[in-house]
Amino acid sequence: MSTIVYELPWYATGLRADKLAAALQELTPKLLGLGALEVRVLRARDDQYRFRQSIVVPDKTTWARLWNSETFVQFRATNTSFHQKPLNYEIYAPIAHASAEGLTDVFGDEPFGPAKAAEDERISGQPVPTQSG
Repeated sequence: MSTIVYELPWYATGLRADKLAAALQELTPKLLGLGALEVRVLRARDDQYRFRQSIVVPDKTTWARLWNSETFVQFRATNTSFHQKPLNYEIYAPIAHASAEGLTDVFGDEPFGPAKAAEDERISGQPVPTQSG
């Protein structure tokens, strides 16, 4: 299979970063139902207003169907005041991948944090507790 990765660089507008985060968290599983193979949303640790959404699809037809779906169009229309425009996606072809031995998904055990940056130790700069102590 030849996969394609679409990267969407979201940048929240003033005081709406947490609302955008919550909206992206809600959208993510819906995109799987529309044909995405994988969806990841990352929030910058050094700028709580910056997000990166990666959507992996099997082909351009799936992307077009997903991007123009009622779900995604409604998401962009409903949340238009939460992010800066224009929203220009970038298209990538995977060329390399590696992971630690025995690890199937680097995010598999990641406890996804709350949408509010102030409540997320990973964003607030506080030490992140580890399982070992």
